[in-house]
Amino acid sequence: MNFASCRYCAPIVVAFFLMLMGHAAFAQQEHSAGETVPPATPERLFAGGFECNTTGYRDGAVPEDELIDTPNRIPNGWELVYNGAMPVVDSARIHFTRPQSCDGSAHVERIEGIDSMLMQALDLEWSAAPGKPFDASLYQQVHVFSGTAYSLSGWMLTLCGGSNTKPRNDCPEGYYMAKMLGIDPTGGVDPNADTVQWVENRRNFVQPDGVTRIGWQNLRLGVTAQAPTITVFARIRSPFQWHGNHGFIDALSLVQAPTATLTASTPITGDNVITLTWSGELGPDIPLIPSSSHRLLFDVQYWHDANQRWRDVIEDVEAGATTFAAICTGSYRFRVQPRAEQNGPGAWPNQRYPGVWSEPVEVILPSTPIEPGEPFTPTERIFLPLVGAQRTC
Repeated sequence: MNFASCRYCAPIVVAFFLMLMGHAAFAQQEHSAGETVPPATPERLFAGGFECNTTGYRDGAVPEDELIDTPNRIPNGWELVYNGAMPVVDSARIHFTRPQSCDGSAHVERIEGIDSMLMQALDLEWSAAPGKPFDASLYQQVHVFSGTAYSLSGWMLTLCGGSNTKPRNDCPEGYYMAKMLGIDPTGGVDPNADTVQWVENRRNFVQPDGVTRIGWQNLRLGVTAQAPTITVFARIRSPFQWHGNHGFIDALSLVQAPTATLTASTPITGDNVITLTWSGELGPDIPLIPSSSHRLLFDVQYWHDANQRWRDVIEDVEAGATTFAAICTGSYRFRVQPRAEQNGPGAWPNQRYPGVWSEPVEVILPSTPIEPGEPFTPTERIFLPLVGAQRTC
């Protein structure tokens, strides 16, 4: 990192190097003590808010074969990789303030703090070919404990067609800008690698009526680390050429994911009722988030080979139990996924932290299935999958 050429991060140079030294000391401690769980923390990313006045930006290299009217600035703590043409990448506050400064009062799209990360198509509104396609990713490698699940939550906003046209949404049908968050659980830095797990959102900033604002979208995913380092990606992919295409990234947060366990009772001989019970923990990081009011919710699913897919048993519920009436013989498998959400006042922005699906629990029913019309009176909530008037496996 060339701090000498950085025009906007001088006030935070010392803090940044202290952060790096802290990471190095921590890594040394981990190496000397063996593979131990990193200590609990309310945030595992550095500069996930992309603030120009605290963590700062550095000048980014511009490819020699591209002419860009604005020097690219990369947020400290992050690296940039791209497919094809590189867009304008910059601090939103510095970019839209005239003269360019982190201290400006210009309106800036963001969801927290005073700043966000801007990715903007080349020739945004001018030339014979405005809004050139781009595909760029910011990434950061994070020290973790292999075999532990981590949860990434963040916010993005994309504006296909920009915001100055009338109607404000003139983005052609079938065109989109993809907001993407990803994690490589092996610690690789190639966003095109098969090891990266992605979540994607293609909604524009307004509804098709061009009036009703959709705005910032929350993306989140949970992944189990497969190495002592994982890599977090924040990506905007704009595959179509259209004027005004640009987007913003803000408020990225990485924590140790919530966990869940599920048990499934084996029915007594001749019975077809399986009792499912689930519970979980928020994990060590989430309770440390200032003003957090996160609580655990769960989704439970089942699998039977006759369906060849996972199907819902119950969704959006707290820890508890239910009964499941099996229709078919053979193997049933059940799994649960936790997520931490806030309901009402709490930390801002309202991050949602999903865990990973539990390992399936198998229950085998060798008995004869019940007839479709046979009456059954449950004592607890029951899930009976229906196709038309017939129950299926």
